Amino acid sequence: MCNFIVYYIPMIPQFILPSNLQLKAETIYSEPGVLHIHTSVCQKYSVCPICGKKSNRIHSRYFRTLLDLPISGLLARVKLKARKYFCDNAVCPRKVFTERFDYEIRPYYRRMVRSNDLLTRMALELGGNTGAAISRYVGVPVSSSTVLRVIKKIDIQSTVLTSGVIGVDDWAFKKGKTYGTVIVDLERKQVIDLLPDREADTLAGWLKKHPEIKTVSRDRYGPYALGVKTGAPHASQVADRFHLLMNLGEATKRIFQSKGKELREIFTLYNDPKRGIAAPVEIDQPVRSVPETTEPYISTANISVDRQHKFDKVKELYGNGVAIKQIARTTKLARGTVRKYIVMEQLGKRQSRTSTNLDAFINFLLQHENRGKTYRELHKTIIQMGFNGRYAQFCCKMNEVYNTQPFIRTKSITAIPIKTWSPTRLSLMLYMESDQLHGNDDKDFLRLLFEKLPQVKQMEQLVKGFKRLFIAKEDGLLKNWIEEALKSECGLKNFARNLLKDYEAVNNAVITTISNGQVEGQVNRIKNIKRKMYGRAGFQLLRKMVLAKSA
Repeated sequence: MCNFIVYYIPMIPQFILPSNLQLKAETIYSEPGVLHIHTSVCQKYSVCPICGKKSNRIHSRYFRTLLDLPISGLLARVKLKARKYFCDNAVCPRKVFTERFDYEIRPYYRRMVRSNDLLTRMALELGGNTGAAISRYVGVPVSSSTVLRVIKKIDIQSTVLTSGVIGVDDWAFKKGKTYGTVIVDLERKQVIDLLPDREADTLAGWLKKHPEIKTVSRDRYGPYALGVKTGAPHASQVADRFHLLMNLGEATKRIFQSKGKELREIFTLYNDPKRGIAAPVEIDQPVRSVPETTEPYISTANISVDRQHKFDKVKELYGNGVAIKQIARTTKLARGTVRKYIVMEQLGKRQSRTSTNLDAFINFLLQHENRGKTYRELHKTIIQMGFNGRYAQFCCKMNEVYNTQPFIRTKSITAIPIKTWSPTRLSLMLYMESDQLHGNDDKDFLRLLFEKLPQVKQMEQLVKGFKRLFIAKEDGLLKNWIEEALKSECGLKNFARNLLKDYEAVNNAVITTISNGQVEGQVNRIKNIKRKMYGRAGFQLLRKMVLAKSA
């Protein structure tokens, strides 16, 4: 049985309850963690919520329990003896109504207004689960569902007028499947509205309600261009510079991917010790017998040039007896990856989910150093290397094929550290100035690449020229660049043709300072808010969270 102390107080101190409430204290008592305050109302009359007439004729009395702000670390519960009144207005449909208050106490609420305001601020900053957890520490304990209900009750006033310059971009409910649209006032730097999809008609309908809009910054997503043209034909469109550079980078990356054969030859030439690029390393290792493959190598579309070159180098070094550890150091691959490449016949071969890939590990399992190991040890090893079967399947197969292979000792073998560059890295290197490149390797390889593939040198000049367009800010330069790209043989013709389809917006991006960077920052903020809701943020709830914090 809990002990509690009762205090009889003739007047409630101002620091306990709001002073603008006409309440009279009866008793205050505390129990562990909770302070109970019993009060009664001393108003002389109340106003009917329907007709607005005053009434002082009491019908009955009832009790309400309200949660208030914590007092000295104790949870404050106010037990209020409220009243019901008769409405004496003969034409009013309401005959009996509950007592109304001008401040702090609202009908049907179980918390004081100031307590609810604190909870609202916490909900907007922390979201559902986190907000509910913190509420227990600040003395206003609620559930995560209550936090979400508080957010849903927030009244959002829609923005009638904007500054006239807005940015538009998409954000993902579920990446790759469901998207929405965020609209940002670029001068005020605040979110104006969220749209439930990224369709042209939805954006056009929103723009028709805002005729004051004069400029729209957007990425190169087609429906956005159509939506702006339909909903605000008088507005000028500005393409986002960041996305333009990204599109150019993707174009150059695809060009390098299409030149896989040429790049492999240049990688081989660059790593040739006769050029003096890499110093040979003398080692003494046994030669392992590797089964010869009779099928020719077949390249797959998802294999990058640098991976294929490293795969071929691993097979070559292992066939010459180089140790796995040394191969990993030479090719800058993980030892597990080297082991996987050794047992693979060709890079990119995939196994079905219903069958096992044990045949790919037979040569590894028959190596001399694996003799004497238990099946459990061998199974654990190849599981780490990518084996997709069960232990029983492994045992049955090994009982049939387990035997040993002899080793042959040989003399010193020369291993050469190799260097490769992925298409992504090469596309980035075209943007960089010489002082931004990492070390002499990048400079030497680019020099060799330009010598063997002159069209890549031409592509580098176009890429850097396109980048300089946004610095010069001169009208007419974009048109000259497009004409030069269309005449070139470096592979950027399709990119230049696509610029012509959206020429006005791209040219505005070149000659103006308007940027979509503020919109990208707001998209990141939406992602953070969405994660706070732990999957329960429907569109309307998320919209209120974003707009309430932007006001």
